Formats: sequence, structure tokens, C-alpha cells
Amino acid sequence: MKKPLHKHIGHHARKIHGHVTKYLYERDTIFATLWVFLFIVILGSIPLNLGFINPIKLGLKDFDSNDMVYSKLEKGAHSGIDSNIVIINIGHADREGISLMIEKTASYQPKVMALDAVFDAPKDSAEAYQDTLIRETFKKHKNLVVAVKYQLDTAEKLIVTRNVFKDDANQYGYVNFPFEETETIRYFFPMKKTADTTFSFFSTAILKFYDTTAYKKLMKKGDTKVIINYSRHTDRYFKISEQQLMTDDFDSSLIKGKIALLAYTSKDEFDIEDKKFTPMNEKFAGKSHPDMNGIVVHANIISMALENKYVKKLPLWANLLIAVFVCWLHMSFFVRYYLESHIWFHLVAKIAQVASAIFFMWLGVYVYDKYRVKVDLKMSLIVIVMAVDVIYFYEAWAVWMHKKFGYITVFKPHHH
Repeated sequence: MKKPLHKHIGHHARKIHGHVTKYLYERDTIFATLWVFLFIVILGSIPLNLGFINPIKLGLKDFDSNDMVYSKLEKGAHSGIDSNIVIINIGHADREGISLMIEKTASYQPKVMALDAVFDAPKDSAEAYQDTLIRETFKKHKNLVVAVKYQLDTAEKLIVTRNVFKDDANQYGYVNFPFEETETIRYFFPMKKTADTTFSFFSTAILKFYDTTAYKKLMKKGDTKVIINYSRHTDRYFKISEQQLMTDDFDSSLIKGKIALLAYTSKDEFDIEDKKFTPMNEKFAGKSHPDMNGIVVHANIISMALENKYVKKLPLWANLLIAVFVCWLHMSFFVRYYLESHIWFHLVAKIAQVASAIFFMWLGVYVYDKYRVKVDLKMSLIVIVMAVDVIYFYEAWAVWMHKKFGYITVFKPHHH
């Protein structure tokens, strides 16, 4: 008589469970697990400069599997338009034009205006009047936030750069993103702080004017990395062109009482002026063109803060604890096949490594997508890869200890 389906499933489940847990509590399994982390520490402390692995290292440096949440699972594709924000394209307007656009925007009574444009040097005498206009405009509008850059001087002190009119502005914020020239923009610092200086990030300074509750919550995070939870593509924000603004060809309610962001924007994918690589790029690996204007990145940060949709990051100790547990389970499984079915050991181990890598990448992406929690599973993947080779080292040590000191071990000399 054939067994019912549920009994077949139960039988195979118990069989798999036995394969994984048979050696789970053996001292050798626990010690071999510790050896994996010992090897990681030792290898990580060796100052090697292996040029031949640099292409691989560089290729993986800017890879984050969670980018698939945005680029492939279309997170943000169906988000509603954020009516708190309007983006005004300044195009290639000169300083006089920008000044006129700020004045025009101000006439529609936004709660806060922000200009994402930097001015490296004053104009020559023939166009000095443009600088005068900008200075007067900056001084006049108390609710205007202007963009600056920051850098460290020779004494490691923060200094403001890239805006010769910063002293005329009532409020400014830095627009630097970490490694913005070479890497995907995944996080930012709400402020930069040294012993005697504190600078606000551009988006942080904007929130100070618009929503004090959101501002205070963001400022509590301090000078630490904050993950950007991208929620909207460029088309999820209201946009006004330079021509529309100057000819009043738009609904005035888009600006009144809102956040008006003035900056250069472009729909042309080949126009990369002030564009950044973001996780929303359709090509999350091997990207060829940056995909999002810097001002839209700032808009996403502001939306995240206003909606209180921050990404929670699992602490280092929790990620390490997960890696230890994962390594322990895999080591028990590998030891079982190493001792009892050695002819199949390498095949089973490789299949288990690939299957586990796929599973943990999926798990990380799922948790990030559903619960806005970032789990760093890189260490878990590393220990799975290393576990197989460490068994050989541990076996040699355990057998030597057994012969020399009577160390009790499941490994026997030439067991295979």
C-alpha cells in the first residue's frame, strides 16, 4: 500500500533534517565553525596587494543586491506624486536669469525655496551686475536655501566651498554625496560635524523650513550614514520649465506653500550634467549612464523624511550572529557528507553553496522590499564559501591533536 503524500513529505523532511543536524552539536563542528571566522580575521589582516584580483574587486565594489528592489521589482514605479515638492528647471540660465527665476518663484509664496547650483567665482567687471543681482536676491529671501560643497582642509577642518555668494545667503546646505563620482548614491549624511563646526545637508536644511518634526527626526541621526529609501522616479514629482515659470503657464497651487526646488534637469539619458547613479537605474549592474538628476535624489530624501519611511539597518552584531548561525548549519551538513559520503562531498557542497547563495540573496531582497530592513548577508555568503576548504585544514589539525594529545574527534586518519 502506497504511503500518503504527507507521510512521504514528512519522511523526506526528517531525512534532510537528519543530514543537517546529525553533527550539529559535535565539538568538531563548533570548532570548525570558529576556524572559519579565525581564517577570515587572519586573511583580512594580511596587507596583500593582489593586482590580478583588482578587476573582480572593483566590479563587485559597487554591487548591492538590494538595488534589485528598485530596478527590477519596480519599487516606486506606482508611488503617487509627492505634492509637497515641485521641481523648477533652471536650464542653462545665467546668474541674472537665475535671480529672476528665484524672484518669480517667490511671488507664488512657496514655504521654502532651494537652489541647487554652485558659483565657483565672481564674474568679470563687464558682467559684475549679475553677481550683484544674485547677492541681493540671496539676502532678500529668508526662506531660500542655497547649495554649497564641503571639504576638509589640511588641518582636517570642515570648510564650505564652491559658492562665492554663501555669505549672502540666509541658509545653505552642502550637496556632497559620498563617493558620488564613482559609486551609486545609496546613502547620505544628514550633517557633517567636527569639534567646532556643524554643516547641514541640503535636504536637511530644506526640511528645517518646511517641517520641524521631520527635520528634528533626521537631525537625531547626526553625522552617520542614512540609507536613501528611493520612492519615486523623476516623473513622480511636479515639474515646471523655465518658460512655464516666466510666462505663468502653470497652476499656482503647485508652488504656494510647497517646497520649490530650482535646479538643472534633463530627460535626455545622454545628458549626464548633474546626474547620479542610483539604485533605480534599470541596469543595476554594469551601468553605462547615470540615471537621475541630483535634485531628484534630494527630492526622494525629502519625501522619505516627510513620510517617515526610513530604512532600518540591522546592526553589525546581528549580521555577525546570522553569519555564525549560517556557518554552523552548513558546517554540520558538510561534515556529515565529508565523513559518511565523501565521494559525493564536493558535488553536494558546491550545490549547497550555490543554492544557499541564491536563497540568502533572495531573502535579503525580500526583507528589504517588504519591511524596509537592510540585512547585510555578505559575511554569511563568505562563510558558506570558506567552510568547505576550512574543513580540510581543521581535519589535519584535529588528527594531529588526536595523535599527539589524544584529542577526541570525529575525524580519523585517512578516513577516506
